[in-house]
Amino acid sequence: MQTIEVNPIYWLAILSSLAAAFSTAIFLVCTKQWHGAFSMDQAKGIQKFHTMPTPRVGGVALLAGAVASWFALPGHTLQGQETHELLGLVLLGGMPAFVAGLLEDITKKVSVKARLLATALSGLAFALLSGYWISGVNLPGVDYLLAWAPIGLLFTAFAISGIANSVNIIDGFNGLASGVVVLMLLTLAAIAWRVDDFVVLNIALCGVAVVLGFMLLNFPKGLIFLGDAGAYCLGYLVAALAVALTVRNPGAVSPWAMLLVCGYPIIETLFSVYRRLSRKCRRNPGTPDASHLHSLVYRRVVSRKLIPYAPAWQRNALTSPFMWLYAAVPMLGAIFWPQSLGMVVAWLALSFFVYQRAYRRMVRMGVFFRKPVRLAP
Repeated sequence: MQTIEVNPIYWLAILSSLAAAFSTAIFLVCTKQWHGAFSMDQAKGIQKFHTMPTPRVGGVALLAGAVASWFALPGHTLQGQETHELLGLVLLGGMPAFVAGLLEDITKKVSVKARLLATALSGLAFALLSGYWISGVNLPGVDYLLAWAPIGLLFTAFAISGIANSVNIIDGFNGLASGVVVLMLLTLAAIAWRVDDFVVLNIALCGVAVVLGFMLLNFPKGLIFLGDAGAYCLGYLVAALAVALTVRNPGAVSPWAMLLVCGYPIIETLFSVYRRLSRKCRRNPGTPDASHLHSLVYRRVVSRKLIPYAPAWQRNALTSPFMWLYAAVPMLGAIFWPQSLGMVVAWLALSFFVYQRAYRRMVRMGVFFRKPVRLAP
């Protein structure tokens, strides 16, 4: 392995990221009486588990932290220049997803299709700007198609869009999506360290700092929410870094290992689509519902068995650590076997099995709780 370039300015970039995201989040919370008319997330809705209107423009704080990181990164070394350039391309490519998400957070009128298109556009923009796109997945025939640039670019755009939207789907409780993203970025950082890719490592660590700056106000009390802009951009960041890590390290990092990094949100998304299209539901796959695994854990484990009489914010916050633990299961496989297709498939199967068993357990628990339990407000 190479020796990590020790430069205090990298720590400055990380601290600047955290401070900028944290201070911007504080500003948004303290000034909600000015912008609350259009930035608040109301407490009524099928997927709402908070009790008070809360600003849902946390994406602005994340963007502030990422921009601060870009300005603070060193540019006088070769590694610093490459890190600075790649982060700039990531930020530029993510603008369509951020704008579409922020418009939805403010107006609540941007269609699901429009947001899907915006996240795909961000994925395509990143691939074109950086030159990093998936040209092979170690499958005969498929690799032949992906080697053709238009197909590879569209596939990359679709993959990045899928991850961005899957992170938005798991954004249901205080610290849930942001905590999972911290784990995903740390997993990417660990893999990047193993393969000596310190450019991706530095960006991933700066990303962790940005998310932690936001989480200081989001978890546990939920003073501010990610919103669509925040969730889309975090999913886009993870996906873009996963693509870059794979392309920059052919043979050392399998594209399939990146599925493990993003295992929990991908599995939740696929299961949600299956559930809504099943014979019992027959719903539009984009229709929101309260039957996600994290929703069932909240209602049937935390609110009924663990702390039924605790304040709502405590029950909300306690749900997230359960899901963080599950999210870490597939990530462990990615860290230890980033280049082994066989182990990746095995860990994916294990992750699906654990999810399915946990979901069935939650459903069965609902049968035993016919009598309602009085919950604290």
